[in-house]
Amino acid sequence: MASITKRGKTFQVEVRKKGQPSVSKCFSTISEAKAWAHQQEALMNSAASPLRQVRERAIPTLSEALDRYRREVTPTKKSAQKEGSMLNFWATSAFASSRLCSISSAHISQRKEAMLVEGRSAATVTRYLALLSHIFTVARVDWGFALTNPVLDVRKPKVLNARSRRPTSEEMALILKHTGSAELRIFFQLAADTAMRRSELHSLRWEDLNLTKQFIYLTDTKNGSDRVVVISDRAVKWIERLGVKKEGKVFQFTHSDTPSKAFRRALKAAREQYVADCTCAGIKPSQTFLANLRLHDLRHQATSAMFERGLTIPEVSSITGHKTLAMLSRYTHLRPESVLERLNKASAEEL
Repeated sequence: MASITKRGKTFQVEVRKKGQPSVSKCFSTISEAKAWAHQQEALMNSAASPLRQVRERAIPTLSEALDRYRREVTPTKKSAQKEGSMLNFWATSAFASSRLCSISSAHISQRKEAMLVEGRSAATVTRYLALLSHIFTVARVDWGFALTNPVLDVRKPKVLNARSRRPTSEEMALILKHTGSAELRIFFQLAADTAMRRSELHSLRWEDLNLTKQFIYLTDTKNGSDRVVVISDRAVKWIERLGVKKEGKVFQFTHSDTPSKAFRRALKAAREQYVADCTCAGIKPSQTFLANLRLHDLRHQATSAMFERGLTIPEVSSITGHKTLAMLSRYTHLRPESVLERLNKASAEEL
């Protein structure tokens, strides 16, 4: 079944078995060539054994594994709503009907490349691959199936989309102006002032607030740790406009995606109004003003503004919940003018 051929200074091994694709490889020594040949022969014999075929018939297809994962694992996650669309995506893949043991890294790599060609970002593709990898891990560790994880052999796309965008005060004012709901305007203002995540604000309850001492106690955070968010005088006033209650949700909209959709609508309307005003005034509109902004950029804005106001690294991280300096730095984008102002002030004090 195995043949070894000397080719110059190397030994080429070719292993063949009926009904299976042949494999070949070159080695510098005959002993390495023989050892590899024996290993491949054993693998091929194992793959063809009736016992293995019986075992593999018990292994679920990807579609079946997705359904079970959706029932048992997804509900335990904070990202349950978002994860549903990713599970649906893998359920429509060409290998969804294949058993987990027959899905190779080549299958997954082809789908990965297709996602990139379709225009999905590297970060999005990486998240989809991470979910698929976790499904294989759960199937092996928790469900007891004898599997390897082919996703581990797939090269992940390099993520180069770290954001440094934060809205200017002028942009923020126009976005708020074009936000139809008073409740959502307060939501956006709090996001830009407290650095709270969308999910944290959405799940905020009146029982979590102490407006007298000016802090919010969060227990349902992304990283699983409780934290205290100190809030400013103006943040207290914004919250009071909602009508203070003893208990219940602070924000009444149901779906967590509502603020993101409203932010995109307000941004689009503000941009259109800005372009129209520029056209009327005979001014060329800026390509960057009211462009390339997302709701999550308000967290970048709040984090950066805290440093510009003079808060220390421990003070800011205690509010934002960042556990490492690297992650805190990712959300910090100081404006040059604010750095220059503090630099000049420090220089003046030294004179």
